[in-house]
Amino acid sequence: NGADTGGNGASEQRSGISMGFKDTGDTEPEYVLTKEDISQGSVNATGAGDEQIGWNFFYRVGKTLFVTGYQNFEAKAYRVNDAGDVEQISTFFYDWPLEAFGSVGDDTLIASDQPRDGTHTTRKLYTVDATTGLITAKTDYSIFDDDTGTPGEGSVGWATALEVRGSELFIPFQKLDDGGNFFTPDADMAYVAIYDYPLAQGASPKAIISDDRTSNIGVNGSSTGLIEAEGGDLYSFSCGSLSAGFSPASTKPSGILRIKGGESEFDAEYFFNIEEATNGGKLFWFDYVGDNKAIGRLITDETNNYAWSAYTKDPESNAFTQKLVIIDLANQTVTDVAGIPLHHKRYTSNVDVMDGKVYVSIETEEVNNVYEVDIATATATQGAVIEGKTIKGFYNLHD
Repeated sequence: NGADTGGNGASEQRSGISMGFKDTGDTEPEYVLTKEDISQGSVNATGAGDEQIGWNFFYRVGKTLFVTGYQNFEAKAYRVNDAGDVEQISTFFYDWPLEAFGSVGDDTLIASDQPRDGTHTTRKLYTVDATTGLITAKTDYSIFDDDTGTPGEGSVGWATALEVRGSELFIPFQKLDDGGNFFTPDADMAYVAIYDYPLAQGASPKAIISDDRTSNIGVNGSSTGLIEAEGGDLYSFSCGSLSAGFSPASTKPSGILRIKGGESEFDAEYFFNIEEATNGGKLFWFDYVGDNKAIGRLITDETNNYAWSAYTKDPESNAFTQKLVIIDLANQTVTDVAGIPLHHKRYTSNVDVMDGKVYVSIETEEVNNVYEVDIATATATQGAVIEGKTIKGFYNLHD
């Protein structure tokens, strides 16, 4: 399952890069697909891959790829078997869509549901063994609730990352209205809830820290609003743009905050204003790639934007004005990735760094391509044409 042999025999089943591939068409089916060479030619799902149901999140932990359904409330785990094929090893189910993900080392997935109707209900954290793909714990917990008794006038916390560092769990969150409208009534502040970890049943935050230098952390659909770098330093990104779902938009600049290793407060001496930086813009996504660097995607043009327009491919909005950058978190610099055009990208899975490189799906109005990004040089090489809508993520499950 999941291996694209491409007619070249068993060798392609025993290596290659696995992908979360989304096709075009009325139903836009998704696949776990593995291909030996994505540096040339094309990538498609014709006669290959393991088809998924509906829209899915893809999240890698170690050498296990988890695919969690947004509509069918079912998760599948994939690993490479003894024959070298990527195959499904297990399935588990949940009551609400899982929309926030994290890991503890390479052995454990943690995932949280996120009720979308604004109700003041407890959240559930699922702990999953990455080797077996099976649930080991389900823990009720809360993030933030302001219940006025009138739906739409209160707010609830919406997680944008699950980051475990030592004996603590950090959950950055946005405040959304409790009427289920996805309004952001308190966008001009960054918030992180902190818990003892492992999480106790019925846990509430032991602390909520805040910072008024930037906006709510993260964006909808991304689980990398907070990342861990060298020495245990944690970095968060804030966007605040109307086009990224903030309604009303934040008045604060898009930026990066830091929580130093061993500390549980925002670092008052550190704020990286991404909008004012050379090569800057509004951060729409980032993820850690090692050596105190992050790969990121910036919105470069806010002209003609509207609510959620960055999630669409509307050419009349700012949809195709995103660029890829390498961010030096310690030295506070932004470097454009050379060789990649302005593009659109709605959702990106957690990245897998392979020999100093990461693979990305770049979508323009004309064509979709795989690109290989060299992190050290901030340069990219165009690869295969994507004969589909997008690739949500690239994973090395074999080595």
